Formats: sequence, C-alpha cells, structure tokens
Amino acid sequence: MPDVQIVKEVPGLYGSLKVDEKIIQKIWSEQNFNQINLETESGKKLKILSPGTWNQSEEGPDFKNAHLLLDRKEVRGDVEIHFHSEDWRKHRHNEDSNYNRVILHVTLFPSKVKARDTKTEGGKIIPQFPLLQHLTQSLEELLEAQAIESLAGYQSNLPINLQAPGILSEMKAQNYQSAQDRWLQKKSFARTRLANGKHEEVFHQCFLEVLGYKRNRIPMNQLAQAFPTAYWNTANRNATKAFESTPNWKMKGLRPANHPHIRLQQYAQLWEKNPQWIQSLLQLNIPVPQNEEQSDRKILQLSKLNKEWKNKALAGVWGGTRINTLWVDACLPLLSEINQVDYFETWFFWYVGDFPRILLEITKDAKIAGHSPKEPFSNGSLQGVLGYCIKNQIFG
Repeated sequence: MPDVQIVKEVPGLYGSLKVDEKIIQKIWSEQNFNQINLETESGKKLKILSPGTWNQSEEGPDFKNAHLLLDRKEVRGDVEIHFHSEDWRKHRHNEDSNYNRVILHVTLFPSKVKARDTKTEGGKIIPQFPLLQHLTQSLEELLEAQAIESLAGYQSNLPINLQAPGILSEMKAQNYQSAQDRWLQKKSFARTRLANGKHEEVFHQCFLEVLGYKRNRIPMNQLAQAFPTAYWNTANRNATKAFESTPNWKMKGLRPANHPHIRLQQYAQLWEKNPQWIQSLLQLNIPVPQNEEQSDRKILQLSKLNKEWKNKALAGVWGGTRINTLWVDACLPLLSEINQVDYFETWFFWYVGDFPRILLEITKDAKIAGHSPKEPFSNGSLQGVLGYCIKNQIFG
C-alpha cells in the first residue's frame, strides 16, 4: 500500500537484515531478476510482458495494469508485492475490493508450508510467485546496490548520520571484520552459483553481469544464458547479434564507455585473444599469507598477480577500475570456492574497483585508508566501510 513504509528483518547469511518492502517492489519494477523458466507456486508457466505501473500514490495494489502470460494465456490486471504469502491475509487484502483486479501475488520468500489459496474478496484464486530463487544477487548484494545508488544524493563530504560522536572511530575499529563479513557473503553466493551450474558457465555469467554494471546486470545475465561459452568460443561469435537479441537494455544516463554493446565487443575480443581465459584464471598462482596480521600488497605479491591477471588471463583487453571490480566481485570468490583456499587477504588488499567517491571520502575521514601514503585505499577497506554503512542504515 502506498505511503506506508514496511520494513522487516529477514535472514541474511550472517545475521538478520533490515529490508524495506520498497526494495522488493523496485526489483519487480525494474524486472531485476532472472526471467528464464518462471513458474508460479502452483506450477503455472509465467512470462512477464509488462510488470505494470508502480502505484506510489493511491490506495490499492502496488502495481497497476500488468500484462502477463500464465500457461500461455494472456492476463491483464494488478500485482501485489509482499515478503511472505501470509501477508496477503494479514493486510486483509482478501476483504478489500481494491484488490479484486490482482492477477499475481509476488512474494520475496516461498511459502513455508502449503499456503491457503490467496483469494480476492470475490473469491478468485490468485497465483503466487516467489522471487528469491530467481535473484541473481544475494539479499546483501541487493542492499549494497541500494546503498550505493543512494550515495548519489549526498552532496557534502560526510552524510549527517556519520557526524555523531564516536561513529567514525567505531567504523574504523570494525572495518576489518565488516570486510570479512562481506567476503564471506560473496563466497557463499559463489558457492550457490557453482552448485547450480558448470564452472565455465558460472564464470561467463558472473563476468558479464559485472560488465553490465548495476543498470544492465539482468540483461547481461539473460544474454549469458542465451549465448553460453560455446557461442563465444568460435570464430562465428558476434557481439552485435548478442546485443540486438537481448531486450530491456537501460541506456539512460549511461556513459558511452559503459555501453553494453561496447562491453560485449570487448568480451568477444577477449575470447578471440585468449579462448582459454577461464582456464588461465584457474591456473593463476594466488599467494596465501603465512601470517594474516602482517599481510600487505608487497607480501602478497599483488603487483605481479595483477599483471598476470590483466595481461595473461584477460589478454590486456581491459584497464581502469572496472578490471579490479571484475577480479574482486566476479572471479576471486569463485576461485576461492573452486580451489577451497581462502583468498580473503588478497581480496582485502586488492586495488580499488568501482566505488562512489563519497565512500572514499568517508574511508579517509575515518582514517581507515587514504589519509596517508603509507595507508592507501584498498578494496577491503572500502568494502568494510560499505558493510558498516549498510548494517547501520547510514544511507537508508
């Protein structure tokens, strides 16, 4: 229902998370989930032709005038979003005529038990569709994306929520642990993906998702599945065909260098220059420190590893901060799970990827990193700050 903020604590990988229902609505609005082989809980085939118009001002369902295919039959009507199936009755929608046009009840979580039929006031049964299993990111990563997006709204160097006495010192004290929690989250999600697909295809999918940035992550995921590694590992690979065959690209406000067509052309170039790039990744020698408390970039030989990663595995196709994001988000968690070696120290001390400038400013103000040449910014120091801000709803 519009204008009512519903926030629930939901189970995360390492403790509960506070999630605003509007985040789930935003996922549906942007269709930010894998849409291949969708089914309702009752087994009906589902295809989303239009998610509907997000209702943020009137009484009634969250989305108006959606257009769906249910078992290949066209249906038009409204969509309601909840965390759990039982929320339909808790909110008494089954007694409210405003919800009589609802054609789909979307929930974050699947029903815990065989739920009673979700019905309208008039007794019509409404199909239920759980989103969680179709997300291409963990809940933690979705909250991360939401937090990063909200950073754009801050014009000052320090958000007001961080100006309270003791906050920055607490953030500094918890930085290493906050970063470690985020690493474990990324490893856990990597483990799940590897359990559900071949290693080569998972690398391929995760790599393209990162190349899609936050706006085009889902189209890139769909493209990766429609055009698997076998397509790219031939002389007939065609980045333009793959791009034009994939719908729902989001181009508004996109920097020219980040255009998905350009990124796909670079990806095709990678396959041309090094058809065995995934095997090259698997063969990289990633040092493991003998003493974690004394680790740094020099001890971990990160400069040497960085050159091998960029010039050998990726054949010199990419540069800039994006290549660091590809390493820490797409590749290193997967390699850690496949090799059964904890690469946290490498991940922590790795070079900075794509982070909003204000996150660097906060890290510097907290004297965690960036405030002196002897303590440069690193991926882990920024990840720890981001994790702290998400946990404490600094950007909420």
